[in-house]
Amino acid sequence: MSEHDAPTTGPDRDADDLGYEPFALQYDRGSADNPYNTLLERPALRELLGPVRGLRVLEAGCAGGRLSARLADDGARVLGLDVSPSLVAAARERAGDRAEFRVHDLREPLDFLETGSVDRVVSSLTLHYVADWVPVLTEFRRVLAPGGRVVISTHHPFDDLELSEGGDYFAVERLTDTWTSYGPPPMVVRFYRRPLGDMVAAAHAAGLAVRDLREPRATEEHRAAFGDKKFPAVATRPRFLLLDLTPDPGR
Repeated sequence: MSEHDAPTTGPDRDADDLGYEPFALQYDRGSADNPYNTLLERPALRELLGPVRGLRVLEAGCAGGRLSARLADDGARVLGLDVSPSLVAAARERAGDRAEFRVHDLREPLDFLETGSVDRVVSSLTLHYVADWVPVLTEFRRVLAPGGRVVISTHHPFDDLELSEGGDYFAVERLTDTWTSYGPPPMVVRFYRRPLGDMVAAAHAAGLAVRDLREPRATEEHRAAFGDKKFPAVATRPRFLLLDLTPDPGR
């Protein structure tokens, strides 16, 4: 993994701080046309999320509000959350009165939302910045209305394995990467890599079951956007993992 999604931690801060104020707006500007986002993760996430017209949607980790604005345009009633005040301000400016936004740390309870009040929770490239998924997913489960779903995207554990000092796929570990394509200055990003089994176990512990799983890949029509040098890697190795979760009736 390198330089292809939204960072949620900043230089010299623990990944659990979930704050990247030092380069929040730098990322927001640079990510607008990043092909990893625009051609792989975002289309796959919207496809998995499906129609949202008339639904109450919580975007957990809304960054600068690009997805929130799109969902609002598609007819959803959207509440976007992000820990970065700068990005929440950017989201409000981008979406205007089409969506609501709130500064919030996802490690804290969603006590401003009633139980069963949300039809969809969507979280784009955020949860890999959280050490413990269970409390976060438990709150997502609590606020879901009957028939609701949680759709998340995250780093693919195989892709991040190249950054691991130990190379143990089954370990849950904190990694560091440096992105230069949005600079200067470079963006030092810290996050957690975990195996797929750990992700599924966290979902089950939170009372959720896996409805679907996606691993978007580049196709030949994307070659020009990635360039001949990068294209073989993104066409043959997964960069992102998406999970569609529903309440587990047995829990």
